[in-house]
Amino acid sequence: MAKEELRDKYRSVRLRMDSRDVEKYSLRICRKLYREIGWDRIQKICSYEPIAELKEVNVLPLLETVKYKYPNTIIKLVGMSRKSKTPKMKFDLILVPVLAYDKQNYRLGWGGGWYDRFLAEQSQAQKVGVAFKNGFVKNSLLLEPYDIALDKIITEV
Repeated sequence: MAKEELRDKYRSVRLRMDSRDVEKYSLRICRKLYREIGWDRIQKICSYEPIAELKEVNVLPLLETVKYKYPNTIIKLVGMSRKSKTPKMKFDLILVPVLAYDKQNYRLGWGGGWYDRFLAEQSQAQKVGVAFKNGFVKNSLLLEPYDIALDKIITEV
C-alpha cells in the first residue's frame, strides 16, 4: 500500500478512537515512557505539542512530571506546521508523534516531512516515537531514502 493510502487508512482508525480511550492509553504510554527512559541523563528534550483534534498521544502529563522531578531539564515544545523551522538546539531526547509504524520502528506521520528533516539534523538524539497499538502496520512501510528509523516506539501495550 502506498504511503498516502496507509495515511488515509490510519488517519481514519485514529479519528474513530473514543476520546476516553485516547486519554486512558495516553496515560499508560506516559507511565511506560517514564519507566523506560534514563531521565537523569537527559538535559534537553524536544516534544511535540499534542493536537487533540487529531487524537494524538497526550505526552503533556509526562513532561510535567519530568519538569517537576528534573527541574534543570530544558523542554522545547514544537507545534505541527509544515512551514515551521526546525529547532537548531541539539537535543538528547526527541518525542515523536506516530500515526502508523512497523516492526523496524519506521514511522508514518501526518505528511509534510517536517520530522524527516528534523530527525536528520539530530543524529545525537535518542528518538522515541509514541503511538497507539492500532497504528501498527503488519507489513513493512514503503521507505523513502530520507526515512529514519526511531530508536523505539512506545504504545499502551
